[in-house]
Amino acid sequence: MHETMSNPILDVRHLSIEFATKAEVVRAVKDVSFTLAPGETVGIVGESGSGKSVTSLAVMGLLPLTAKVTGEILFHNPRTPNANPVNLLALSPDKRRTYRGGVISMVFQEPLTSLNPVYSCGEQVVEAILLHNEVSRKEAYRRAIALFDEVKLPDPREMMNRYPHQLSGGQQQRVMIAIALLS
Repeated sequence: MHETMSNPILDVRHLSIEFATKAEVVRAVKDVSFTLAPGETVGIVGESGSGKSVTSLAVMGLLPLTAKVTGEILFHNPRTPNANPVNLLALSPDKRRTYRGGVISMVFQEPLTSLNPVYSCGEQVVEAILLHNEVSRKEAYRRAIALFDEVKLPDPREMMNRYPHQLSGGQQQRVMIAIALLS
């Protein structure tokens, strides 16, 4: 029996990334290709400085404008399964921003560098929900509590009022995962 394979959700082809310094051009990534199918997990493994983070940042469109990125990053939007894939590298920064956080998310290794210390964790999740959905603040608050419950934060209602520094590192990471799950 022949099983049909669905389109990959992400298809990175021949990705290369260079940074120009005053002294030289530094090639951070050379000809990397991989695919990610729906429901699949892909790990990018390598030595320190081998380009793992730079590759991920390129997919998200978070590299500085001075970076030279070549190749293709084809994204098959699961919300429009019959549409052709979009080459994220060919999009304008504004158009690319609509994908980032809307349908593509990344959980960074250090949550305290991503969470704003002056806002409660709940406020940050509510704002992210309001940014990507046309819902009332009350509905966004309800969804944030449901997300905190989904990522197994203890007492989700209480966590809504806590600030990042009041949470353990694992709890901070779960807040970031909740934000990533919005998409």
